[in-house]
Amino acid sequence: MVDIDNGSCGDQLRFTGEYVDWDNDERFCGIFEATFQVQGDGAMDTTAPNGRFDMCIDGGNATTLVDITVSPNNSACTDPISTYSLGGIAVANAATLRAGGFFSARNFTAARQATVGFTPEAAKGHVFVHVDGDNRTLAVSGNHDAPQANAATAWAAGDTGHEVFFPNVDPGMVTISATGGNVVGTGQVIVQANKITYVSVKSL
Repeated sequence: MVDIDNGSCGDQLRFTGEYVDWDNDERFCGIFEATFQVQGDGAMDTTAPNGRFDMCIDGGNATTLVDITVSPNNSACTDPISTYSLGGIAVANAATLRAGGFFSARNFTAARQATVGFTPEAAKGHVFVHVDGDNRTLAVSGNHDAPQANAATAWAAGDTGHEVFFPNVDPGMVTISATGGNVVGTGQVIVQANKITYVSVKSL
């Protein structure tokens, strides 16, 4: 177990990380004024201009679901300037956090949506997996469109990278799996229509 910095969370678990633009590796761009709110108990935080958030969650839960609501305002750092339209669900996995895994999530603007390589369907959800550590090959159960991956700084078709995205996944429970080494944080997650489910795993 990694000795994580629990901050001022006491007997709770610190959940911190970043919410950044789809093309953040090519040009740093945090998503500002997005609200992260724990489902059920109301604990919440709003992202800083660099996209960082920091909150305390119940450490007794294997996973905690956090609703992400994007700001209606234009991004200040995308080109072209645009808004983010898709909301999300952040999956705070206690095992990943305790292993020192860093949470990172990305979203694309309404303008970028036309060039992401797939057409989001309103009746479907999406799964975004961040790999903290070496690139890994990932899979999601159930029906979905062809995955995209970022193995260095740019997105391309594939299922291996430090960011892997599964578009147009059928809503419901799906299982995330990984190959290529020990990975903490895989397993079942919920997918909801017209939202991105965000999962961060730790590659050991």
